[in-house]
Amino acid sequence: MLFCIQQWMRWTRPEEAGRARNGKDMDQKIRYFLKAAEENSFSKAAQQLYISPQALTKQITLLEAELGGNLFERSSRGIKLTQFGSYAFEKLGQLQERYDDTLADLKRRAKDARERINIGIFSALPRDSIVSPLVSFLLAFYPDYEISLNMVELAEGRRRLMDGKLDILLTNTHDQDDLFGYECLSFGEHPVKVVVGLEHPWALRDRITQEDMKQETFLKMTMDHDHYNVPDRELFYDHIPCRKIKEVDNFGTLLLLLRQAEGFAVFPLFFSNMEQEHMKGFDYPGEAIHYHTALIYHKENRLKGLAQIVHDLTEEFDLKRVERKTCRQL
Repeated sequence: MLFCIQQWMRWTRPEEAGRARNGKDMDQKIRYFLKAAEENSFSKAAQQLYISPQALTKQITLLEAELGGNLFERSSRGIKLTQFGSYAFEKLGQLQERYDDTLADLKRRAKDARERINIGIFSALPRDSIVSPLVSFLLAFYPDYEISLNMVELAEGRRRLMDGKLDILLTNTHDQDDLFGYECLSFGEHPVKVVVGLEHPWALRDRITQEDMKQETFLKMTMDHDHYNVPDRELFYDHIPCRKIKEVDNFGTLLLLLRQAEGFAVFPLFFSNMEQEHMKGFDYPGEAIHYHTALIYHKENRLKGLAQIVHDLTEEFDLKRVERKTCRQL
């Protein structure tokens, strides 16, 4: 390759070789010239370009030498385009406009050509320990992919994954979830807790009983019964002891109701930073399910390179495949 370049430089006429050497700087020279002509002032143009007047003057002088004619008449009163300068301003302005349009079009096409990874993230997942490190890893090691992040609620994320609108879902899944053939990789396992806000009377206790729960409102996240791998009669969340059930559509509303001491909820404290949310959790009084904070995807996803991405994430974050008995065909 070096030999070919040297031969080309040797066979090219001197003025063409000069253009080849200076072509890299031509765009900058043209921009400086056009700005100076628009402002009719070297100093004003330099100020808008955030460079010194001396640097701008030098580049324009180099451009004049490159073109072989004076672009400006210089005097103590300022600068003025020469007849040649006015012609150059028109032609180079058109050239710069075409260049900018072409460059923008190429960038759009390059962006459109990149593979897009659609990632759903359950809104309650902890940002610092899971979401930010994972996203930073993807951005650093997969610059050729366009990464689209979508904050979703629990049921919404599953629907979008199964509809093919997400390639990867970061969420919480528990023992009774049915994953319908999707692969489930765990960041860690977490026990379920009975959670109340610090304004709730229970917050002063060390433990609670099922009898306590039977006297209070259960704040229950809306669930889709089609996504479980056990009969309805065995569903954990349908048999929480309580006085009454109040269904809640999203996790943000659930936290708000807990802070207002409207009742109790049942979920792992790993969902988010419970200390900052002013929550307290108790061991569940009885047999309970366990959660995994998990990465869920489908092996048959057509996204090019997804298998390698999942492999790299598994290695980087020490993900563990969840046994089929826990995350079986969801």
